Amino acid sequence: MPDDVFTKHPLDNTPLGRNTTPVSECDIHSATVGSKACKAIDVPILSCSSIWLRVQKEAEAWIAPGGKLIADPVARNRRINQAYAQLWLADRRFQWTGLAAFASKQVGCGLLHAADNIQKSQEEIATASRIGVMGNADSAAASAMPSGIAGSSAYMYQQLALGNTTLFLDIYPLHRFFMLRGYKHLHSCLPQRAEISQMIIWPAEKTRIPFGKSFDEILKAFKMIENNEVTQSVKVLAYHEQINILQPAIYDTTAMRLALDANQLSWATDFPTGVAAEIELTLSAECKSQSSSRNIWFSKNRTAKLYDKDQRMAFVYQAATRFDNLLSGSSKPNVEASIAEIAANGGIK
Repeated sequence: MPDDVFTKHPLDNTPLGRNTTPVSECDIHSATVGSKACKAIDVPILSCSSIWLRVQKEAEAWIAPGGKLIADPVARNRRINQAYAQLWLADRRFQWTGLAAFASKQVGCGLLHAADNIQKSQEEIATASRIGVMGNADSAAASAMPSGIAGSSAYMYQQLALGNTTLFLDIYPLHRFFMLRGYKHLHSCLPQRAEISQMIIWPAEKTRIPFGKSFDEILKAFKMIENNEVTQSVKVLAYHEQINILQPAIYDTTAMRLALDANQLSWATDFPTGVAAEIELTLSAECKSQSSSRNIWFSKNRTAKLYDKDQRMAFVYQAATRFDNLLSGSSKPNVEASIAEIAANGGIK
């Protein structure tokens, strides 16, 4: 697979609405107009939906080569991290994508943690089963907790991967369309994005999130980027990602809320020890940073709810502000180096 997410297309410099094939090369066929026989030429025109399909397929090629999503969610996540980081390196006005590179990297850390929980729980269940063969009546009770942990971790693993992939396939093409065509065409073409819904990969339930919906925040954010209102654009895109996409995709399900409540309680009480995933964002290529200025934590209160829109947005906005401050201060070279590292290898370590 290629190391750079961006690709070139022969029609990238063709103005919207122009023919994509010279008229002299188009087929002439017989037709009837007003009951009169005549000759007609079908001339293909570059449309909004054609450009949407072009940028959507670029995103798919990066994480779904050959038309199938990369099977390993951790490997897929690394590719997503790289794409976000490469977007920021290509255009520093895309500050949301710089923050997203770190946030998506943190999702990868959560995937690794969930996978580790599953493995450890399976080993404990296997040990309890061996005791059961010996006639120990307590073996079922001994395997109850690890079975619950394994099931919850497996579900969390699946949902983290779903949210990570769905968001990428929504928001990466929006940035690429803007890069290629600018705000004017993004504004006029956004309603046509949904026209390609039957030709693309969309992992979320379409009844929950219809592909290509023209949310107000999309145009608002990219208008801000066009006007170089970078800091404000980050918060608007953060709202779009969290509320318009991730909330219905993963946070509104009862099972996810129960799993998050269990994780929050375990994190707050440290019981069972080492099972809970810490809810934090580190503005570095690592899962955990040694620098306190690059760590942002969600509330550790046992009743805090990550799926609550207001509580989660407060956490996200805090991260956006910290990222902006770091880029404006002496830590900027270190932050840039971390994003460059994620662009090269996906981070997560």
